[in-house]
Amino acid sequence: MNITEKRKILFDGLLPILQPLEYKSFKTGGNPCFIYFKNDIAIKIGFNFFDMGDITFSGFGITHYEVEDYILDLDYFQDFFKEKKRHHLPTVYDWTTKGPFGFNATTHEEIEQGIELIKNYINGDGKLFLDNYLSLPNILKRMDELDSEGILWHDRKNGGILAGTLDANFRALIISKLCNDTNYESKKAMVDLKLEKPNYANWKPYYEKLKSVLPSIQPKYNLDC
Repeated sequence: MNITEKRKILFDGLLPILQPLEYKSFKTGGNPCFIYFKNDIAIKIGFNFFDMGDITFSGFGITHYEVEDYILDLDYFQDFFKEKKRHHLPTVYDWTTKGPFGFNATTHEEIEQGIELIKNYINGDGKLFLDNYLSLPNILKRMDELDSEGILWHDRKNGGILAGTLDANFRALIISKLCNDTNYESKKAMVDLKLEKPNYANWKPYYEKLKSVLPSIQPKYNLDC
């Protein structure tokens, strides 16, 4: 069974659960996925098909464009993210759910079993993740919990939630501003200190551009809401 056949079985099996939820399927290319995009929120679950037979899938990623539009304005990322079609810069990722996020797929029966595994994630831990982190104040609450534990906001191995590498810090400050965070200044001071490191010099122009915008970001939420 080739990858095209496997992809058809997988997507045909997932369509009945995701299509009614208004997800759009992207079956071709190196990044087959389902994406929901509405009201400036994008949600993505993606798949990888390996020649050895395995299929893996990602946890949910959520794009909050009230955050990501500021990131896109920094002109660091490619133009295809600005199209807001198939490619979306994620704000948060579900790195906390324990797998498995893959399965052997050499037979039709194994793929059917894998479809049930994915459905269980979508209806279980994945739904809990979406229910929680579609809210920016809840993302900020998690950021503060990570701070209290001395864990980086984007440390995927230890319960981090923000997407990206150093740009995760940019997202953190935007979210902090949007949520009327009383600890915004301390978060900014921490990011300022981090961006002074010589090995991050190539990020400095983008951070300076963001800093010129941050004062104009008006709060939309309160942490307690």
